[in-house]
Amino acid sequence: MNWLRRLSRRYLTTGGRILLGAAAASAVAGLDPFRTQLGGLFVVIGSLTVITLILGLLTRPRLSGQWSAPIRAVAGGRFRLTVRVLNQGRRTAYDFEAYLDRLPEGLSHGKEAPESRHDLLEPGAAHELRIPLWAWRRGAYDLGPVYVGSTYPLGLLRLGRKLAGQRRVLVTPPIHPIAQLELASGLRYQPGGVPLASQTGESMEFVGVREYRHGDSLRKLHWKLWARRGEPVVREYSQEYFSRVGVILDTFKPTDLEPAVEVAASIAAYLERRDAIVDFFAAGETVYTLSAGRHVGALQSILDVLACVTACKQPPYARLEAQLARMLAGLSAVVVVTFALNPQREDFLERLRVHGAPLKVIVIGPGPCPPEAVRVNPEEMPACLGRL
Repeated sequence: MNWLRRLSRRYLTTGGRILLGAAAASAVAGLDPFRTQLGGLFVVIGSLTVITLILGLLTRPRLSGQWSAPIRAVAGGRFRLTVRVLNQGRRTAYDFEAYLDRLPEGLSHGKEAPESRHDLLEPGAAHELRIPLWAWRRGAYDLGPVYVGSTYPLGLLRLGRKLAGQRRVLVTPPIHPIAQLELASGLRYQPGGVPLASQTGESMEFVGVREYRHGDSLRKLHWKLWARRGEPVVREYSQEYFSRVGVILDTFKPTDLEPAVEVAASIAAYLERRDAIVDFFAAGETVYTLSAGRHVGALQSILDVLACVTACKQPPYARLEAQLARMLAGLSAVVVVTFALNPQREDFLERLRVHGAPLKVIVIGPGPCPPEAVRVNPEEMPACLGRL
């Protein structure tokens, strides 16, 4: 039935589908010997359809074009596909429109918009149409192809051509404002601070010297002071110390993963505004590990991962710990977005506490939680996120 629905949407307008439904109803009703007059309605509708088809084929315009889609959209919002249509024929094109006959689950057409249709296009002329779409759910969506067709003369049938190609749109989770996030964190020494600052274009201020540590760059050695002291020392820059926060998204058997994803996105956005480096961790089908520095696009990289993360059926904590082990010593604080406690979660949180980094636990929804945790009610998301 899906293929029949796609064909009807591709070749029939809304009025055409209503007329087709009326024809089917009249045909069935006409089988009743006491209602044979309804069979005449079927004949009239069928004749009208044939006439429309013949006229449409005779006046069918030669249309071509290209289309594009935004790289990203936000769940709960609207975005548009842009279609540039060119009339390559010798006749004027009337009543043409752009449309998609197939949409992934999570996207919808919504109401038909005037911007996706145009009344008249002269030979050799071009016009830009826009197809509005609503994104109801985050995810990665492959769209295409787009169809361009004319509904002339009676607005019942749509005849045109396909514009090939596919475009991928990442629908990222919405971000809610956070006024304050209380973290018992400070600055931590980052051995990669100097290269990171040079990559992000930030200037570094010389603040003093310190003892040489294994792995320090030789270019940072202070040769004159080394000769005077008799032991190696290196120059120290203010940009070697960062506030570096780990954000862990628990994806194990959630009642509803979406609120947790939105909370993680909002926390990442808050930390990005405070110039913190964010290390993001999550485990779905694969383990996601992303270190986002202080550069343009850092937050967007985290949102791209959050657009695709899925719930997992097996406890992911062992895999997460393997990724966390080499980074925990450099973290100023760790924020865990999780759900109601169970034995696996309790063990995981306890092992994080042992490593010494200040831990903040945010529990989504009802159920048992640690005494120091902050609970977020999904139904009161904006109010709960005002202050964490």
